[in-house]
Amino acid sequence: MKKLIVLSLLVFTALSYAQIDSFDSSYIDEVKADAWGTYVEIIGDNLTLTDEQAQIFAPILESYIADQTKVADMRIENTKDYIMNYYDLDDATATKLLNKAVEIEQERINIRREYMEKMLEKLPPQVVGKFFQLDARIFALIDLVRMSSIPLVRQGEE
Repeated sequence: MKKLIVLSLLVFTALSYAQIDSFDSSYIDEVKADAWGTYVEIIGDNLTLTDEQAQIFAPILESYIADQTKVADMRIENTKDYIMNYYDLDDATATKLLNKAVEIEQERINIRREYMEKMLEKLPPQVVGKFFQLDARIFALIDLVRMSSIPLVRQGEE
């Protein structure tokens, strides 16, 4: 639980700085690396693998993280675009950002399905199932922190 709190704080910090247009993006990269490190620790602490399973799982997880990092980068970019247009959000920009958000979420789902299939080819379904349960919980927490730090769309004269 402590690691989940740390992960949440890292994500919140990254998102806070992502909202500043002139902020040095290298800091965001460092925070993301720390967050993924915590992610790996949480998975490692909660997923019991044999030595053979661990050797199979490690490179798949590394590749999965690389692909999910691309999705996280797209989400950060979309959030930046939203924040930069927050006070002057016209219909066209709002529609573009909304469509992009849905595309990003679909990409996250596509990656999960792809890696679920890869893992099921080499690992027991119970191991794969538990991994994706942990993954879903971690991402739900990250999403909660992310969403709570982003203001809702303004309507009319708000």
